[in-house]
Amino acid sequence: MEISRADLIVALRKIDPQKPYGQKLFDALARLTVSVALEAVCLRLNSQSKKIEVYLARRSNQESAYPGEWHCPGTVIRPGEEFSSAFERLNRKEFGAKFLETRFVANVNHPTEARGHFVSMVYLCVVGEGTKRVFLRGKWFPVDELPGKLVEFHQKMVIPVAIRDFLALPDSFNF
Repeated sequence: MEISRADLIVALRKIDPQKPYGQKLFDALARLTVSVALEAVCLRLNSQSKKIEVYLARRSNQESAYPGEWHCPGTVIRPGEEFSSAFERLNRKEFGAKFLETRFVANVNHPTEARGHFVSMVYLCVVGEGTKRVFLRGKWFPVDELPGKLVEFHQKMVIPVAIRDFLALPDSFNF
């Protein structure tokens, strides 16, 4: 079945940009636009091993991109969405706890992402309630012992820029 450009335009205008599109439509649109992703990189210094650790979550095996791979949790910012709303959605989806602190690190351009062109806004984040840290489905990994099945862009670009800033942080930033 072929759809005319005019019919496609009418159909696209009916989409509510504040609601999830569904995976197939998101993947189709991501090929045509530049998507802005918010990447939450949680780093900590392990007090026993003295190693820097990163929190990673495993993507579902049903994901269209990077199925079953580990990644720094993130989300795509929806049209008209405030950063605070994107962080809240990320908290609910990936962590189950609130961000205590966030710190912008860098924008990282990824024009060859599997789904299309993405620009990632990388944030260092502290998650938990008080001193208790709660995570739904992820795991802490020493940054020098990352899992083999890790999203390559996160391993080569996202995590290194976060580590660079983490090492330069003043002691007052609560990590």
